[in-house]
Amino acid sequence: TSKSNQNNKINTNSCANTEKTASNNTAKPATQKLKISLPKPSQMSTLQKAFLERLTSSRFRELNEELYTHSSQHSFELFTKTPELFDQYHVGFRKQVQEWPVNPVDVIYKKIVKEYSNKKKKEKIQKRSKDGPGRKVVVADFGCGDAKLAERLLSLQLGNDGQTLTQAATNKKKACSEDQLRSCPFEVFSFDLVSGGNPRVTPADMSNVPLANESVDVGSYCLALMGTNVADFVREAWRVLKFNGVLRVAEVRSRFETAIIADENENKGGGGKRAKLNNSLKQPKKLHKIDNGESALQPIMLLDEFISLMERCGFECTNMDQSNKMFLFMDFIKVDGSKGLSEKERFTAKPCIYK
Repeated sequence: TSKSNQNNKINTNSCANTEKTASNNTAKPATQKLKISLPKPSQMSTLQKAFLERLTSSRFRELNEELYTHSSQHSFELFTKTPELFDQYHVGFRKQVQEWPVNPVDVIYKKIVKEYSNKKKKEKIQKRSKDGPGRKVVVADFGCGDAKLAERLLSLQLGNDGQTLTQAATNKKKACSEDQLRSCPFEVFSFDLVSGGNPRVTPADMSNVPLANESVDVGSYCLALMGTNVADFVREAWRVLKFNGVLRVAEVRSRFETAIIADENENKGGGGKRAKLNNSLKQPKKLHKIDNGESALQPIMLLDEFISLMERCGFECTNMDQSNKMFLFMDFIKVDGSKGLSEKERFTAKPCIYK
């Protein structure tokens, strides 16, 4: 009897173990995740590289259209929830940069450095400095991307003569050392939707950056007027810039050099859809002769509307460079005593959509 009881226990235990093992085996497939690993680019075949490039370009075009056709608030919320979109976008963006005749960041960088050097020379001639020897030039880069402008400006050091700027050796993956920052005449605040792991970048909506009023000497919008709320960007730039501060803008020419045919209601003195959206220009619409000899209203350019918007905000355009076949460069000064742009003002440029 004792032997039979012992055998029953063994059989019971073995059945329990069998059931436990069976249940574990059935549970594993439910918890296992399918892992897909792509080979490194160096290990890919020509066909694989071609497919990957097409997927990258397609994703870039999709995200690019999303950014241009929605408000900055919408884009900031979207990229904050899914920060990986930032990397996906900039992979495609870097490929586009390689095909450009010139990189607008380089142009803005040279302008900032040249302006600083000229100011120092002028101070030497006049033998005075209003700001004092230790004051830095504060730069705000709106929509900075990889923060290349900050990387280059913060690598500059002031020479012993207090005027000459020299390039210091920097580590691109790390922030500048305290010694480098101390000897650099620039302080740069870089903003974009996501930092992307870059210590120089502060995540923010470009229409609402964490800077104090009148705290910036130079503002930069380098291909960054993305979104349907461009007027909000203008308002924010005016808010953070000091009076007589400089705003440098670089944009794709086709976004602004687009003719707008005036609305019929606007021609007759009515409000007109375009007038309600972008506000009518201060200057009158001039008549010009067409082939049949009749007079017609001269088409308004989006660029004209933008300049008018800037003037109403309190900016004066000091330079307009249309020499590049692809990009437009504009420089503005915040007029002393200006009041800023009304909250009712709206402006939307033509979206830059890649085919």
